Amino acid sequence: MADPRTKLDIIYQEVLGEVSELVGRVEAATERLAEASELAGRAGERSAEQIHQVTAAAAAKLKAELEHVGDRLLKQVETVAEEAGAAASVVHRSARRFATLALAVGLAGGVIGGALAGWALSGALL
Repeated sequence: MADPRTKLDIIYQEVLGEVSELVGRVEAATERLAEASELAGRAGERSAEQIHQVTAAAAAKLKAELEHVGDRLLKQVETVAEEAGAAASVVHRSARRFATLALAVGLAGGVIGGALAGWALSGALL
């Protein structure tokens, strides 16, 4: 601009200078905000990737633990099944012995009962 001629020109020049300085500051702040936004975006991407990696590692560890627990549980179930089978075998043998004993007692009772009935009848007839 030209040299100020009046007080009004001086005021205009000062106002224009201040406005120009404010515009420069706003532009600089806008550039810094854009840079900050870009940095925040990259930080968010890195954070998301780290969260994904941690989550994947935790999932793999949990899967391995579940497989280990599953194997142990399967072995325990097999052991219990074997023990239950052995107990069922013992119960089956005991039931067969009891049935055989009941048959023998029944036969003996029948023989004794028949002998007593025959003796009682022979005594009554004489």
